[in-house]
Amino acid sequence: MGREPYDLQALRKSILFRNMTDEEIAMALDTMKPRKRVFGKNDRIVQDGDFSPEMAVLLSGSVQLFHIDPEGNSNLLEVLEPGDTIGMLNAVGGYRLHLSARSMGHTELLFIRVDGLLRKNVLTAPVQIRFLQNLTLALAQKAHRLSIRMEESVRRSTRDRIQTYLSAQYHKKGTDHFSIPLKRQEMADFLFADRSAMSGELCRMRDEGLIRFEKNRFELLKGMPVAEEENDPNEEE
Repeated sequence: MGREPYDLQALRKSILFRNMTDEEIAMALDTMKPRKRVFGKNDRIVQDGDFSPEMAVLLSGSVQLFHIDPEGNSNLLEVLEPGDTIGMLNAVGGYRLHLSARSMGHTELLFIRVDGLLRKNVLTAPVQIRFLQNLTLALAQKAHRLSIRMEESVRRSTRDRIQTYLSAQYHKKGTDHFSIPLKRQEMADFLFADRSAMSGELCRMRDEGLIRFEKNRFELLKGMPVAEEENDPNEEE
C-alpha cells in the first residue's frame, strides 16, 4: 500500500521539520496518524474548552487564534500562516484548549498525533528523535512568543503597540509598503487596545508624517521609529 502524499512544500516551513529531508518528513509523519482537513472562510477549527490529542500544521491559508472572555468579547491572540501550528502545547501536555481557532479563508491543515512518540514508543529511529528535538525547539519558540505577547499587553502605550506591530510587519515583508491581515477591530483586539483610541493614534501618527495608510495598507515614512528585529536563533540554518 502506497504512502499517503503530503504537502512537503508547506511542511518544510515548519520548525517541526527543520533539517529533515522530504523522505524523513514523510517517514516521521507515518508514525503520527496524519489526516488532512480543509476549511472554508470563518469555519471554526477548534473550540475553547475542547480536549484534542492532535496538533495541526497549517498547510495553506491563514488562521486566527482568539479567546472569548466571560463578557463575550473576542480577543485576538495570533494570526497563523503556513508552517505555523495549532494546539501544540495541548497535544503535548494533554491539556484542554484555552483558545479557539477559525479560518480566514480557504484553509488546509494537517492534523497529527505526537502522544505515541512521547509516551508509548521506544525511540530508536533517527527521524523520530530528530522530530522530537525539533518539537522541543518549537515549544520553546511558542513559549517565547507568548511571553512577548504578555509583555505587550501589560506595559506599552497604544502608540508603542502600534509601532511594535508595524515594525514586525516591516521586517516580515521586507518593505516599508505592506498590507496587514487584520481589519481595524481585529487589529485593536490583537493590540489589546480600544478601537477608537487606536484609530485616533493612527491618525495622529499620519498627521505627524510617520505613516500613510488606507484600510489595511500601510506605508512607513522616514520619521517612523522602527523597532530592531529580534532574530530567532532556532530559525537560522
